Amino acid sequence: MDALHEAIRKIHARPDEIISSTFCELLKSLDSGEQFDLNKLYRLNYSDFALAMNVLKEWRLDAFRYERGIVSRAAADPDVIVDAIALQYGRLEEPSAAV
Repeated sequence: MDALHEAIRKIHARPDEIISSTFCELLKSLDSGEQFDLNKLYRLNYSDFALAMNVLKEWRLDAFRYERGIVSRAAADPDVIVDAIALQYGRLEEPSAAV
């Protein structure tokens, strides 16, 4: 999920700006199933709005791959890494070492 990772990078890069709070609320909403005020997306510049749309598209396709709550934690804490390859069907699985 490139858009998800880009949104998380924006949150961490500019934590005090409106873009950060909007993306953080969007990701928490997707992760928890809570409501999100779509009007907040219209306050974004066009490239950030397009990124939000891509997050929604990718979430629709790949949400089953993430442990519930991991995206919210990653949005709030830069030390939490979201690895779509290691997360499969809601379970965290350690990647196997190549032999």
